[in-house]
Amino acid sequence: MTLTRYRYTGPQSAASLRVGAKQELLDVQLLPGQPVNLPADHEYTQVLLELKHLVLDPVETDTAKPNAIAPGADKKGAKANAS
Repeated sequence: MTLTRYRYTGPQSAASLRVGAKQELLDVQLLPGQPVNLPADHEYTQVLLELKHLVLDPVETDTAKPNAIAPGADKKGAKANAS
C-alpha cells in the first residue's frame, strides 16, 4: 500500500478505510493542521481533496510510511554502541 502525505485542514474527524488488494483496514485520525498519510487513489482521499480539506504536505510529498524511523537514526538520549 502506497501512502501520500497530506496536510489536513478540515474539521477533526477519523476514518477507517479499506485499502489494497486484501482490503486491509487503515485507521486515520484527521486533525486540523496536522499531517496525515492517505492512499492518493482512494475515493475518500479524492473527496477530501475536492472539499479542499487536504493539500500535499510541502515537507514531504514523496511516498510516506507511518511511524517510519530513518535507518541509522539514533534514539534520543541513547548511548552510542561502544563495540
